Amino acid sequence: MSHPAFRATALAGLVAATISGCTSDKSGECPTMTALVPASEESVFVPGKPKDPSNLLYTVEIMKVSGDCDVDKKDTQADVSLGIDFHATRSPSGVAAQYRIPYFVAVTEGTERVLAKKQFWVEFSFAPGQSATDFSDSVASTLVNAKGEKKTYDYQVLVGLQLTKAEFEYNQAQER
Repeated sequence: MSHPAFRATALAGLVAATISGCTSDKSGECPTMTALVPASEESVFVPGKPKDPSNLLYTVEIMKVSGDCDVDKKDTQADVSLGIDFHATRSPSGVAAQYRIPYFVAVTEGTERVLAKKQFWVEFSFAPGQSATDFSDSVASTLVNAKGEKKTYDYQVLVGLQLTKAEFEYNQAQER
């Protein structure tokens, strides 16, 4: 298991890397809703085995984040609902398999400040012989509260797979 301080520091760094290339649509009232690119893909290996292709159970990726929001009249509070689409692949196998993966939804301000973060789980399965599957999940409510002179569109709602330090380092080594 990774240390909570690493996760908070890593998320702040990931936000900085992701948001630095993004611009927000100031004409809309909703916060930006997107996948956190450095945390949008994960390779899961057989536990206790070396991390090489022969021990790969599956790979999962966040394909799309879509959402809607209800914003108050002053643009200071938004209630965001999200739809998250995933895609998973594995080597062809005659065996059915079911998995459960963690992901997070974070509310951020700028590139350095994580205001809130919640973890969610989604289940998916492969039928016998199936090597790819698409699945989705939804988050009914994530609150964004603007502070000071800020408006709801000054914030971001980011979705990512809950990676351990080792999984994050593996992604970096694979140049993901």
